[in-house]
Amino acid sequence: MSEYQYYEFQALDRPLTASEQAYISSLSSRVQLSATNAIFTYSYGDFRGEPKEVLEKCFDIMLYMANWGTRQLMFRFPKTVVAPSVFEPYCLPDKITVSSSKNYVIVDISIQDEEYGDWIEGEGWLAKLVQLRDDILQGDYRVFYLAWLKAASIAIEEGEDEEDLVEPTVPANLKKLPDAIGTFIELFDIDQDLIASASQVSIDKKENTEPIKEWITALSSEEKDYFLLKLATGEINVGIQLVNRLRELFKIPKSDSNYDTHRRSFSQLLENANEQMQQRQQREKLAAQQEKICKLEVLAKNQDKVWSNIYKLLEFKQSKTYDQAVAHLVDLRELAEYQGKLEEFKVSIKQMQKNYSTRTGLLSRLKKVGLL
Repeated sequence: MSEYQYYEFQALDRPLTASEQAYISSLSSRVQLSATNAIFTYSYGDFRGEPKEVLEKCFDIMLYMANWGTRQLMFRFPKTVVAPSVFEPYCLPDKITVSSSKNYVIVDISIQDEEYGDWIEGEGWLAKLVQLRDDILQGDYRVFYLAWLKAASIAIEEGEDEEDLVEPTVPANLKKLPDAIGTFIELFDIDQDLIASASQVSIDKKENTEPIKEWITALSSEEKDYFLLKLATGEINVGIQLVNRLRELFKIPKSDSNYDTHRRSFSQLLENANEQMQQRQQREKLAAQQEKICKLEVLAKNQDKVWSNIYKLLEFKQSKTYDQAVAHLVDLRELAEYQGKLEEFKVSIKQMQKNYSTRTGLLSRLKKVGLL
């Protein structure tokens, strides 16, 4: 199989400067570059830059995919807005890591899974994921909890003890996830039953309107001037900095989590996920049975017309019409089983065999589906 690597970088807080674009262009003559985006695709060779360094210098989010089983999503956050410590509970060695420089915090979600070996194109994914960064800056860390679930699953496959892995604090509103997180779940192939298991203790919390106007009124003149100066000089994310400061002053938590919930080991999550899977499969089985019954009830009302149509199809003596007729007969057999009239159906098939004994194409098809 051919090699495939895909790197995409996106600038969100501001466009790239001319010098930054020149730097990105120097990394590859094949780069697809705009003022806010850079894409590198390789079917041979490799990226000449160091992805984390490129992200820190120029961009806010990066996606990397390789068809040997690697998927990676990295975020860059200004230190003025978020501290590295908020991400540390979600870290697992070599899978979810946090690093920091003078001005930025880098969060790296990097998963190696042999199930990712199937070919999947990288184009279009990052555009659906960029909203995650804004949500994280607003204190929504659900994506990191879900990333931890995936990373822990891989760690178990690599020999980590299930009892040694204890979940981070469970965030609120895991049962209802936005589209960007849904895309993240799909891209990183996070087990839906494991998510259902984890979300059982996640509280449902409505978003409350914060009294921002009243809080600002209560700020000192010095702090108001401080934030106005930041705004006037073009500093990025001043609004988020201000809201964070207001929440700090008025003791409002930045994220909604189940702070008092007992943290479960990964083995407990897996045990519950297995129960969730069995319940889901049972629901799906019952739903399929009900759908089949509804289909058979409709067929029962029209079976005379179906039999008539079968004989009309047989008169064409064509492969296509034989296939259509046999498909109808398979449905009628299911109906006969459902109604307890299978013997009567078999008699009809025997008569058909006798009437069309020279139709080898028809008879071979009847044998293939077990009607003869």
